Amino acid sequence: MQVNGEPHPYTPSLTLHQLLQQLAVAPDRVAIAVNDDFYAGGQAPDCELAAEDVVEIVRVIGGG
Repeated sequence: MQVNGEPHPYTPSLTLHQLLQQLAVAPDRVAIAVNDDFYAGGQAPDCELAAEDVVEIVRVIGGG
């Protein structure tokens, strides 16, 4: 598994929401891509991840 361009240890039955929790990432503050599927963080499904998955987590930063 790869997360944000870096190898990440794969755990069987790991879900996307569990991964975000492990990384201390609030889902509503990010955009997420899993392979070729893109989600606003708060709308990302809690799908089970696979060892070959590529996950990109982009933090949303507001400015003014």
